[in-house]
Amino acid sequence: MPLEGPQQIASRHVWLLLLIVVVCGCWPSRPTPVQPGIAGSQYVPDASFAGLDDVYAGSDGAALGYVRYDKPGAKTALVYLHGIESHSGWFAKAATLLRDRGYDVYCLDRRGSGINRENRGFVSGHADSYKTLLADLRTFIQPLRNRYDSVFLVGLSWGGKLALGYGLTHPEDIRGLVLITPGIRALVDVSLFTKLRILVFSWTQPLEPIAIPIVPEMFTTTPRYLDFIHRDPLRLKYATAGFFFESHRLDGYIDGVMSSLRLPVQLFLAGRDRIIDNEGVRLVLEQGAQDKLEIVTYEDQTHSIQFDAPERLVQDIVKWLKRYQ
Repeated sequence: MPLEGPQQIASRHVWLLLLIVVVCGCWPSRPTPVQPGIAGSQYVPDASFAGLDDVYAGSDGAALGYVRYDKPGAKTALVYLHGIESHSGWFAKAATLLRDRGYDVYCLDRRGSGINRENRGFVSGHADSYKTLLADLRTFIQPLRNRYDSVFLVGLSWGGKLALGYGLTHPEDIRGLVLITPGIRALVDVSLFTKLRILVFSWTQPLEPIAIPIVPEMFTTTPRYLDFIHRDPLRLKYATAGFFFESHRLDGYIDGVMSSLRLPVQLFLAGRDRIIDNEGVRLVLEQGAQDKLEIVTYEDQTHSIQFDAPERLVQDIVKWLKRYQ
């Protein structure tokens, strides 16, 4: 019997590994189902920070809930996008402070997150395509252009990546981007084995739940907000294989067209961030219009500066907005 060559052995090992991935994935740890009556309601650190619930039609006509913080007479609108685990409630205090400074703030929960989950017919933690998420944004943002002098996108963590993707796809719709510890490059990641599971399940079972590799202590060290995160019934602990795959596709899209970015960008980084690769984020954004990139680093902060330094954050955002609105 002839001996197998290196290529045959390697190929056999790859197929064996994929078989193991599929077999092991037949008995995954399932996330706890959303409790009826919980999804669909805001969850905020303090009741005084609650905004007003509203609904808009997404790109396919689906009803998507959002939270608004608005007053008559505002000339500038901010559209906020949340992170992979979080939802609009995590930005509630900052949104309240911005509204009180004269800005209308619209906090959108993406499909499968926050108040837009099984209660509205979506699968928790799922997105069929990053393009669907961008299309949802466009259906919301375009009408605002007729009502306001300026519209800005504010993206936190994973929402920063989505905001950047929108700024690259539809730069004519917005005046600029505020990116708060954006998930453009990350320090945390799933294992190689899990990546293989995601690859296989994105083809075969895109709704398969995959644990998000982040713990609450990575967001903040403030006991009050750690307790808030641990208790949060809307916090995503799992996202689907399809979502992770689409997130990777969004990375590829951004990398491919990043040099075309000409929008003003305000970038906030946290010096003690355990989630985001600060240097990697800088390198990506510096491929765009560097003369319109402002970097603000809070050296003493962890990832969620909207929790731990909201007044400082809002003050810096407002100062920057006045230059471009």
